[in-house]
Amino acid sequence: MKKVLIYGDSNTWGDNFITGKRIPNENQWPNILSKKLGSNYKVLQEGLPGRLAGDEEEKKYKNGRDTFIATFKINAPIDIVIIALGTNDLQIKYNKSAKKVIEDLLYYKAAINELYCDKDDRKKYFLNDIKPTIKYILPFNFDYKKNASIIFNENSEKKRLEIIKYFMDNNIDSVVLEEIDLFEDGIHLNYSGHEKMAKKMEEVITKK
Repeated sequence: MKKVLIYGDSNTWGDNFITGKRIPNENQWPNILSKKLGSNYKVLQEGLPGRLAGDEEEKKYKNGRDTFIATFKINAPIDIVIIALGTNDLQIKYNKSAKKVIEDLLYYKAAINELYCDKDDRKKYFLNDIKPTIKYILPFNFDYKKNASIIFNENSEKKRLEIIKYFMDNNIDSVVLEEIDLFEDGIHLNYSGHEKMAKKMEEVITKK
């Protein structure tokens, strides 16, 4: 059985803009994906609303880098690591450059490599001495013009596109989804969006 670790934010968690709560388990894309992949895979859903790829000074628990290695080790060995972060880092209030967000996203790949280079860690946390495949889901089409304009602006969108270009130009294993379906807040996947995300990730994982 292959294990897939999805390390993400509120869209991995399943935030529902309409109710302000979590959408039902069966409608969350990691769980839909798990059903699609079947018994040969175990999908580990590690999403946290507000999580950043980098740092959050006021609410430290949102710092994605701080908890990643512990999460990886708790669930190890892992075959596929999916990093679904970066959107929150683009919020106006954080004022992060695209370069900084890219640096924070690349941390996760580097952290796995560093862990693998440690002889004892490699023996304990890596199955058959093999590093997991690392895939990124890059920030998708938040509505910066209207519904999410208080949180994101045109500069946020410019940075988002810079991030995507960097990952594509450097052939980093990534998934880019544009025009995916969102709730009226213009940020969170709606029910249809979760279905489409699950379908796309099934294709990516099984290379259909």
